[in-house]
Amino acid sequence: MRMIRAMHETKGRVLVVGEDIGVMRELTRVAVGSEGPTVEWVAGAAEAVELLGRATHDFVLVLVDKQLKDGTPFDVFRFVRRDPDAPYPGLALGLVGEALTEADIRKSAVLGCLHFLGRPLQAEPVAQALSQWPADRTDFIVSGSYTGPDRRRANRQQMVDRRTVTGPAEQTVASTSLGFEIKPSTTVFRFRRMPTAEPDLALALRNGLSSETIEPARAHIRLKKEQALAMLGLTRHRMDEAFAELAGKPDREALKRLNAVAREAAALTETRGLLLVGMIVRGLVGHTADTGRPVRGVLALLRAYLDALRDALAREIIDDGGPVGRQILATLKAAEESVEAAAPGAGGGTAASSG
Repeated sequence: MRMIRAMHETKGRVLVVGEDIGVMRELTRVAVGSEGPTVEWVAGAAEAVELLGRATHDFVLVLVDKQLKDGTPFDVFRFVRRDPDAPYPGLALGLVGEALTEADIRKSAVLGCLHFLGRPLQAEPVAQALSQWPADRTDFIVSGSYTGPDRRRANRQQMVDRRTVTGPAEQTVASTSLGFEIKPSTTVFRFRRMPTAEPDLALALRNGLSSETIEPARAHIRLKKEQALAMLGLTRHRMDEAFAELAGKPDREALKRLNAVAREAAALTETRGLLLVGMIVRGLVGHTADTGRPVRGVLALLRAYLDALRDALAREIIDDGGPVGRQILATLKAAEESVEAAAPGAGGGTAASSG
């Protein structure tokens, strides 16, 4: 297994957190084997946090039981994600439990936990799970651009406007493993970026990249995004054709055809982390949805969105676009407000206001 091999190479240890010593011993045996790295066992979240708070700790994998009397697994995951001082390159997290729910998985994933091991424990599934997340995390990196939640919080708008951040910023995760297509599910993962004096340094050692892997990883994710831009160029032409048909005959069927093409574009932007372009096409999806309002009333707005998409693609904007991106979104917001003023009851999604 790559995880275990990497542990041997880095002389890292495994931290197992759980109250049932029998279950935890079984987990240790299955996950790392008799010849695996050293394992330390603690009963509760507080003890785990105390160990992980030591700057010199050498843990590379933390496996936490879902049922803890002292705290919750999320206390451990949250500490790993948020502690500003502890060095965590390569620290992988796993949740173990019976009948893990979708809510358990999503909440854990948002806090950086990517292993989900069910009971009864079997060696092969555990090995497969661990092999998908190498200890140095070079297969997964952040895209380097801000995501929607920060934009939606008016009282945190300054976090979006600052190009060099000194506090937490949510980042989308994308795969950089060669030959691995980015999956939509990877975009649920969030990590914190370490403060940096370089505003263009999108990647951070906190997310598990070493100094040797930053440049190739950055180059690879850029290549993935540029490939997506090229594909979106073709999709945009299809949207232009669908819009021309809609303008000539503004009926529901033509609107549905434009909506279908917009959805294809939205799916592509989601999997490749194209934030500004993603906001624009999601706005197109929302405004081409059949909400019952007059089709003619949104033609000018749809034209504005298509123009914004053309502008973003021409500029090859692969992130939030900075000042240019904000200007594009401001133009779209003004167009939306104009439509709303003309038809106060109009609904639909927006890119500029909903992120």
